[in-house]
Amino acid sequence: MESPTRRRLSGMLAGVFACVCAASVAHAATGRAKESGIFALLSGTPKVSATLRVTDPAGLSGTLDIREFAQGDKPILAYDIDMEHIMHMIIIRDDFATFDHVHPAFNATTGTFSQHFTKEPNHRYYVYADTTPRGFPQQVFRFTLDSVGPVEDDRPSLTPSDRTESAGPYSITLEKTLLPAQRQNTLDLTVLKSGAPAADLAPYLGAAAHVVFINTSTLEYVHIHPMLRDKNSRKTSMSSEMNMAMPMEGKSGPFMQMELPALPGGTYKVWIQFMGDGKLYTVPFTLLAR
Repeated sequence: MESPTRRRLSGMLAGVFACVCAASVAHAATGRAKESGIFALLSGTPKVSATLRVTDPAGLSGTLDIREFAQGDKPILAYDIDMEHIMHMIIIRDDFATFDHVHPAFNATTGTFSQHFTKEPNHRYYVYADTTPRGFPQQVFRFTLDSVGPVEDDRPSLTPSDRTESAGPYSITLEKTLLPAQRQNTLDLTVLKSGAPAADLAPYLGAAAHVVFINTSTLEYVHIHPMLRDKNSRKTSMSSEMNMAMPMEGKSGPFMQMELPALPGGTYKVWIQFMGDGKLYTVPFTLLAR
């Protein structure tokens, strides 16, 4: 005959088991708990907050759902368009060996940005959500996607890369890859094809090119749109205000110039994206500010 004490213990264990099962079902239905974003824009100021929820976080593929909030828990439903999109999402592997620049779908009723993403095992990923909420300055939040399996200890090189890198038939040359820290810099960029100035470049998302800087230590973020320049002059062919406000028609480049903010000392992984002969190219560099 079962004692009253044993019956009570069995009932308690059954209750605990039921709670665990209910929590597991809820977790499976909603993905992992919301992750709060870390503000990551160099020299920027957080004016809103952001969260990420991942469906099937234990798997290699899932959907990233991001929402931004003003005034506590009030979701933001309106965003300004910047370079043809209301969000530029940048996803980078923890060894800085991969780079994705995507534009999530937006649900204007719930204020949710959604993007499907597949990751590789043994790596974390950093997700940057770059937006301009209506009535606010540019906001960039960083999230971390957990690794599936042990994290590989792949550390990026801390030495500046060569000034010239290749992508398909193009060679891309930076004026320098060693920059003075804590000073604003102007950096020239030239694109050649078969040894001659590339004549088949076109604007990408309304700009001559898109350039993303990530500090490999602090993970701070900078997104720059180079301006056109004359081959023999450091002057740009149009003012920065005009370049940012007016759509670029026809061909672009091959001579460009970037106005860099004062970069704190450190190593920066840099990705330059441009359109050549109707195809998008992404070219990585490593820059050192000291």
